[in-house]
Amino acid sequence: MSAFKTLFTDMIQAGGDASKLNKANQKQQLRLYVKEASPHFLVSDSQFFVPAYFTPEAAVNFNSKFASVSVDALAGKVILVTKWDLELRRVDSNQVWTSYAGLEVRLIVKEFKPVMQDQGALPRHPTNLYRDDEFKTTIQEFRFAAAAKAAASANVSMAPLNGNKGTVAQGVVNCATDAWSFKTSNTKTVSLRKAASPKKAGTPGAVKATGGAKKVAAKSAGKVSSGKGAAISKFAGSNKAKKSVSKVTPGKKSGGKVSKATTGVTTMKQYANVLAAAKKAKTK
Repeated sequence: MSAFKTLFTDMIQAGGDASKLNKANQKQQLRLYVKEASPHFLVSDSQFFVPAYFTPEAAVNFNSKFASVSVDALAGKVILVTKWDLELRRVDSNQVWTSYAGLEVRLIVKEFKPVMQDQGALPRHPTNLYRDDEFKTTIQEFRFAAAAKAAASANVSMAPLNGNKGTVAQGVVNCATDAWSFKTSNTKTVSLRKAASPKKAGTPGAVKATGGAKKVAAKSAGKVSSGKGAAISKFAGSNKAKKSVSKVTPGKKSGGKVSKATTGVTTMKQYANVLAAAKKAKTK
């Protein structure tokens, strides 16, 4: 007998009230095979599979105790669910494929641990519990009982029996969503994948430098010795290099010592004389 089928059937027959379930069954640990971890975290009892919904506490506990185990690594492995609960939810079955006729029984995982050494080979390929005929019949019976109860309490006018004219709406009971009156729980759940992924780094702020250029230069100069250290110290800068440039207007460039060679020419007049001498030499 499937554990999921038994537990989920009892939950529906209890009208969604988890307090009416067998207490002994709720204390049992669930040894489940992870059918897939992405895009949905599906677990199986070897016959049927259902999605697992994790509380924030379960996600934090998993990340802290099993930080080296990724969510993808759980696929094909076994997990031991030590604390869990069941909830009956109204959903849109056109959107939630693990539901039927607008109802979904959720497996709320509050605490679990992976059993990585257990490969968890399944004797058969598990199927979706919400496609099982017997389980679907259980849901249909629950819906019919809710609609029948609403119809019995409705005070509607019946069509006349003495031949007088009536209306089409007479004797018809309108029950929106089958007039379900069960109490739905709203336990907060999170994606185990998103909770296990590292947080995105925020926008880095301005980098604050400690000390100044003068301190760095002084520290470098104190450690630099002769040889290679002296050569490196040229690139470390100095206090003099950081001083502002003087605003004094430079004076005229000195002509310096004039050489007779062409490389010693410093004025246009000297350069003109060199050209004249060269032309004169060619004409001789």
